[in-house]
Amino acid sequence: MDSWSFNKEIELNLQDALGVLSRSSKYSVSTLRTEQTVDELQVLKDHLYVTPDIQNEFETALEGALKQPHNNNIVCLCGSSGDGKSEILTKLYTKFNHAIDFHLDATHSNSQHKSAIDCLDEKFDKFKRSNRPLAIGINIGMLQKFLKHGSERHHDIKESFEKYFENRHIKGYKDKNTSFYDFECYPRLNFSSSKITSDFISGFLSKLTESTPSNPFYKYYQLENKTSSYVAKNFEILSLVSFQNKLIELFGLARLMEEQFLIPRIFVDFIYQILTMKNEDGIIGNVFTKFDNEFSRCFTKVDPINVRSQALDSFYLEYTTQTLSSEVQDDINILSSLTNFILTPEGIVRAAYLLGEEILKSSLADFSKESFLQESLTNYLSLIDIFQKRKLTSEDEDLCLNIVEELIVNSALEYSNRLLPSKVDGFIVSRKLKDYSICNKVNIQADLDWIESHKLTSTDIIPIPLIINNGPVYIFNIDLNTMIQAVFISNGFRPNRQNLETIAKFDELISHIVDRTIKTESMKLISNNRTISVSKNRRRYTVEV
Repeated sequence: MDSWSFNKEIELNLQDALGVLSRSSKYSVSTLRTEQTVDELQVLKDHLYVTPDIQNEFETALEGALKQPHNNNIVCLCGSSGDGKSEILTKLYTKFNHAIDFHLDATHSNSQHKSAIDCLDEKFDKFKRSNRPLAIGINIGMLQKFLKHGSERHHDIKESFEKYFENRHIKGYKDKNTSFYDFECYPRLNFSSSKITSDFISGFLSKLTESTPSNPFYKYYQLENKTSSYVAKNFEILSLVSFQNKLIELFGLARLMEEQFLIPRIFVDFIYQILTMKNEDGIIGNVFTKFDNEFSRCFTKVDPINVRSQALDSFYLEYTTQTLSSEVQDDINILSSLTNFILTPEGIVRAAYLLGEEILKSSLADFSKESFLQESLTNYLSLIDIFQKRKLTSEDEDLCLNIVEELIVNSALEYSNRLLPSKVDGFIVSRKLKDYSICNKVNIQADLDWIESHKLTSTDIIPIPLIINNGPVYIFNIDLNTMIQAVFISNGFRPNRQNLETIAKFDELISHIVDRTIKTESMKLISNNRTISVSKNRRRYTVEV
C-alpha cells in the first residue's frame, strides 16, 4: 500500500485534506504517538514535514550526550510557541527515549495541582538523581520565568540559563553541562544576494503542490473538478514558482517591517486560509485579506492597491471607461487565464504584483516595481549584500555611497531643513534666532573601510558608519522602515508622523549631526527674504549679505 491509499470509510476531498494545515486542527501540535495511532490525516501532515537544520544539529548533540562518561548533560531546544519544538522532539523521541529522558513542553504543567515551574523543578530533580541525559523543549519566556521563580536548589542550571541569554547568538551554545539550540540561530528567511529566499517555504510549498504520484495532496487535487472547484483553482496558483517567490518576499517584508518571525504554525495556517477562504479574486485577494492570522495583518499594510501613483490612478480610470490599451488588455487576459478567475480591478493590480514578475509586458508590470516600497527593499537588500562582503568592488562602493550619502544622508538633511524657504545644499539647520534659521556647514561621508572590517550580525538592523565634518565615526542604525522614510522624503513627501519610532531615529541622527557642526567655520542665516553667509578665517569673520 502506498502512502496515500487510505481507508475508504473516510472520503476526503482537497479541502478536507488541507484541513491538517489549520491552526485549529488537532494536527497543528505534535504529541507522542504509536504507529497504531497514525491515521489518514496524520500521513498527510507527515508528508509535508521539512527537516530543518536545527533538528539535525540537535540530534547530533543528543548523540554526543550519550558518549559523555557521566551522561549528565541537558540539551535544550529553545524557541517561541509554534516554532516546531514538539515536532522535532517527537520525531527524535523514538530513536533516543531508551537512553535519554525527554521533557517535550516545559511551558505547560503535567499536573492540575502544580505550576509549570514546579514541574520543571521536579524534572531537574529527577535528572540529577539519574544517570541519563535530558532533552527539553522550552519557550524563551519560560526560560526567563524559571530564572526568576525556579528553585534555588537548581542555581547551577539557572546560571547556565543566564549565560545562554548573554550568548544567545551563538549556535549550540554550551555552558558547563547544558547546551542550547535556539531557533533564532537558524533563520528560515535569507536576505543575501540582494533578494529574499527561504529554503523552508520553498521546501514546504513544493511538498504541498508538486505534481508527482507520491504527493497525496496532488492526488486529491486531481480528483477535483478544475472548472468549478474554488480550492483547486487556488491550489494551481500556489503551485506556480513565481507566486511562491513573491510570497517569500512578503514574508521577508513582514520580518523586516513588522518584526514578525516566520513561525511554522502561523505560516502553515496562513497557507490554509488563503487556499480555502472565499474571495471573488481567489487566492490573489486572500493574500491581502485580514484573516485571524499574524501574517495577514502584516500583508494588508503592503497591499499594492493602496499604493498611490499616477500610473495606478490612470489604470483605474481607463478600466472604468473601457479605454485600456491592447497591451494592458492582453496582460489582463494572461492573468485571468493563470488564475481561472474573472479578476476585479483590484484583483488585477494584486495579480500583477504576485504573478507579473516574468510574464507581463505592459505598464501593469510597473505598478510594484516603481513603488517606494520596492525601491526601499531593493536598497536595503543591496546594503545587506554589501555589508556581508569582506572586500568591496568599485561597483559595491559606488552603490553604497549612492544609497548612504545620496539617499539616507540627504533625506535626513532635507527633513532637518524642511522649514527653510528654499533648498540649501551642504548646510543643516541648528537653531532659530528670531526670524532667522541658523544653518551650519556640514560634510558627511560613509566610511567604506569600516564597512569592510565589520561583520553584519543581524539583517534586522544595518549599522551605517558616518564621518561628520572629519570627526570620529558615528554609527546610524537603520532598518527597512527607516529606509522607506528616506525614500519618501527623497521623493518630496513629508515624513509620516504616525511612525514615531522611525521619525525619532531621524531626529536622533539630526541632533548628532548638529552637535558635530557646532564648531563649523561656515554658517548661513536664512529668513524668508534674506540670506547672510558667515565664514571664519583664523580669528576673523567674514559676512556676506
